[in-house]
Amino acid sequence: MELIDRYLQAVKWMLPRKQQDDVVRELNDEILSRVEEKESVLGRPLTEDEQVELLKQLGHPMLVASRYRSQRYLINPTIFAIYWMVLRLILAVVLVAMSIAAVAVAATGQGLGKALGILFQYPFAALSVFVWLTAVFVVLDIIQVKFDFFSKWDPRTLPKLSKNKPRHSMLESVVGLMLSTILGVWWLVGLKHQFWIFGPGYAALHFGPVWQTIYPLFVVLVVFSIIRGSADVARPGWERGRTWFRLIYRVLNLLVLYFLYKATELFVPGSASPANMNEVIKGINSAMHIGVLVVAIITVVQMGQDVYHLIRDRFDGGQRAIACFF
Repeated sequence: MELIDRYLQAVKWMLPRKQQDDVVRELNDEILSRVEEKESVLGRPLTEDEQVELLKQLGHPMLVASRYRSQRYLINPTIFAIYWMVLRLILAVVLVAMSIAAVAVAATGQGLGKALGILFQYPFAALSVFVWLTAVFVVLDIIQVKFDFFSKWDPRTLPKLSKNKPRHSMLESVVGLMLSTILGVWWLVGLKHQFWIFGPGYAALHFGPVWQTIYPLFVVLVVFSIIRGSADVARPGWERGRTWFRLIYRVLNLLVLYFLYKATELFVPGSASPANMNEVIKGINSAMHIGVLVVAIITVVQMGQDVYHLIRDRFDGGQRAIACFF
């Protein structure tokens, strides 16, 4: 029964990962037991309207998930799942906004300390969000008890079934987004202030002019990486979207690799470079061109795999639609 499966899926999304399988299994047994009992009385399968009424009796998925949660804090269990979902979403949005601000500072060459300083303010921003949102939900809890907002809920509005399971937890996605942002900021600042990349070796080795020529492309790559990471946070099970993001990201990488391959000098001697360093740098440039070519070939192959997955998923979706039609 698709409607019941959608209901169980909605409850599962509201639960901590460790509880999901056990709770959904228990709830599924309870629902099937009720369905069998009603069908034995009626002598026929339940209609969609009868399934809707049964699910309404169980309650909104958010309320059901809240009953299984051990955390309560200041929020009533009836709306705790909503509170937790909204809190995570807002914290993710704040992180993305601060990440983009840090990238903007890095792209203007204002220094690594100033750019990372924006990111290091995130714990204080998160604490502020937690305090204000908790206060708002305490008030909403009082209001919803009086007006009973969930009484008009219709199970037909449940999200469609998703065949993909999230590969990462919310924490993993947020940490991944934070780390990719820090690395992106470091890279953008390093291209402007090369000591952050080469360290003491900066006196002997510099980036060639091409790196500054394609600097806007690197900014686009870092911003797109943040958007891609935020999509993982907001919709962890969105595999089709993840594939599209991955494909676009690889196209941008391929464009960068093209410019690097066409450039004659990827690295040039520094102001304090020893006389015999020129031959070493020539060897480094030759090796880098070979490396760039190899990475480009691998990227093209990976793009082909992404395109194949997109076409396969589209074809499978069409086949399912035809099967349902007939």
